[in-house]
Amino acid sequence: MTKERTQEVVILGGGYAGLMAAVRLANRRVPSRVTLVDAKAEFPERIRLHQVAAGQQLRRRSIPELLRGTGVEFMQGRASELDPEAQLVAVQTRDGQRTLRYDWLLYALGSQVDLSPIPGLHQHTLALDDRSTAKDLAARLERLGDGRVLIVGGGLTGIEAAVELAERFPRLAIELVTAGALGEDLSPAGAAHIRRVFERHGIALREHARIEEIQEGVARLAGGERIPFDICLWAGGFRAPGLAARAGLPTNERGQVIVDRTLQVPGHPEILVAGDAALAPGPGGKPLRMSCAAGQPMGAHAGDTLARLIRGQEPEPFRFSYILRCISLGRHDGLIQFVASDDTPRDRVLTGRAAAVVKEAICRYTLTSVEAERRLRLPLYWWLRPTETASYALPAGARTGVTTDV
Repeated sequence: MTKERTQEVVILGGGYAGLMAAVRLANRRVPSRVTLVDAKAEFPERIRLHQVAAGQQLRRRSIPELLRGTGVEFMQGRASELDPEAQLVAVQTRDGQRTLRYDWLLYALGSQVDLSPIPGLHQHTLALDDRSTAKDLAARLERLGDGRVLIVGGGLTGIEAAVELAERFPRLAIELVTAGALGEDLSPAGAAHIRRVFERHGIALREHARIEEIQEGVARLAGGERIPFDICLWAGGFRAPGLAARAGLPTNERGQVIVDRTLQVPGHPEILVAGDAALAPGPGGKPLRMSCAAGQPMGAHAGDTLARLIRGQEPEPFRFSYILRCISLGRHDGLIQFVASDDTPRDRVLTGRAAAVVKEAICRYTLTSVEAERRLRLPLYWWLRPTETASYALPAGARTGVTTDV
């Protein structure tokens, strides 16, 4: 009997998608050697960074700890080059450059706060990218006393940060600026609740205002008005790292890699992409939004798909339905916005302390589910799957390896 060749699997990124994929694949017991690469050994738990920014002491978790007993090798380093044709990844580690060969690659490098849109962002703003930047913000806020904090961005990151900081630092004058309307992607009831919470905490709100430049201590709006601040937190959107685009993989303008319904890259079926770095098809043919809610299921599916591919089986399409959106509004309030399968908000919401309890339970589930799979070696992580696969047409340029604006 011929022994199956052990296949090399490299996972780039140890966030929600990459970690979930590594544990799921390890539990499938296929002939593989799995290496997970991440620049930091500490799991970022990104959905809690607004709590870290408010000075809360959260349990620190390391990626090696979360992988313990799985047989997955952890390599701390930053992926600097990717050669899809040679199937090689260059990783910069503390001991110098390492080159990893792979039979299968999972690209799960996530996203980072986009500091490119306007002048002055790098020099004069802070962002919640990881635990270190969140702790830096917390230290600055402690020293500030009763100063002015400007938060730019009306998405979930901006909303959660504004309320968390207002609750923790009531002497601060906090103002949130957004280019649209607050809660415009929520139901009327959901948006109204967030407005009430903002009013209760004294958070100033400036809607339909577009910032054109950030200078030291001042944000300049499109109409010329200037907003002074002592600290500016930029929460204006995310983009994926540029590694995939530099390697010639098909990407959109935010650096997300275009994938098919199985999460494989067109023209490179040996490469899968999961999490925020993937421009993946969702219900109704719309791309999935960057979120833990979509990223972790993609990671579980990618782990299962890798196991199927190693066995020589056909991959299955990724099926996913949205259920709700969870928004933290301090430690004692929240908003659970129920949504349709395609993420369209429904009329129904849950608010107050009950919503805060649900939100906390879901945050805990992201890691307890991984730990349960690791300990019990069973595919326990669950997400809602529609019975039918959504129709999906690859964007123009997806087969040519060119950058595509979609």
